[in-house]
Amino acid sequence: MSVVAALRGVQVTYPSPTGPVEALRGVDLELLGGTATAIVGRSGSGKSTLVSVLALMRRPTAGEVELAGRTTTGLDDHELARLRARSVGIVFQSFHLDPALSASDNVMLPWYLDAAGRRRRDARRRADQLLELLGIPELSRRRPTQMSGGQRQRVAIARALFNDPVLFVADEPTGNLDEDTANEVAAVLLGLADRTGTTVVVVTHDRRIADAADRTLHVSRGRITEPVA
Repeated sequence: MSVVAALRGVQVTYPSPTGPVEALRGVDLELLGGTATAIVGRSGSGKSTLVSVLALMRRPTAGEVELAGRTTTGLDDHELARLRARSVGIVFQSFHLDPALSASDNVMLPWYLDAAGRRRRDARRRADQLLELLGIPELSRRRPTQMSGGQRQRVAIARALFNDPVLFVADEPTGNLDEDTANEVAAVLLGLADRTGTTVVVVTHDRRIADAADRTLHVSRGRITEPVA
């Protein structure tokens, strides 16, 4: 398997009234294609900063970020945003669905933002295929207010997969769900690596999710301190 994403000596430093805060300290990391990695650690350990750098949402203070064989150092904001939109799928604890749109239209949002030569009917077909992949084809025409929390999160996952990303990042995706629903969504997320070939990274406090991943990384004080293959 090839390396899909990598961090080389990545540092992130924040200013604060009491002086600079080192959120990440010289992190080196490689993620292989088609694998599922869980990132665990206490609040404030740097794990969310780590995935925000991986997902190209934050530039590191120092070090290099590579994605799909491309070094992002030197890319301007427009180039970085374009690479992120086409190569990274992102899901958060909150679903961020448009309440006025159906599930299918919510999944199609990346197409509305950048059609990229794809016809509307092809985009619709792609959205409905993803809803079927995630086990909720019957929700295609429903709006978010007509769905459960777990169903809304699956729609958000489908939307993040719309552009067939090489890297899929989820930051505490089950935090707002009850235990049974969280387990179902976690199984869907971790199964994406096998079912779609994308590289999956999940930030979680749930040890069961971490145990089910191919690999678990423990983050403490801005460093990866406990990698487990």
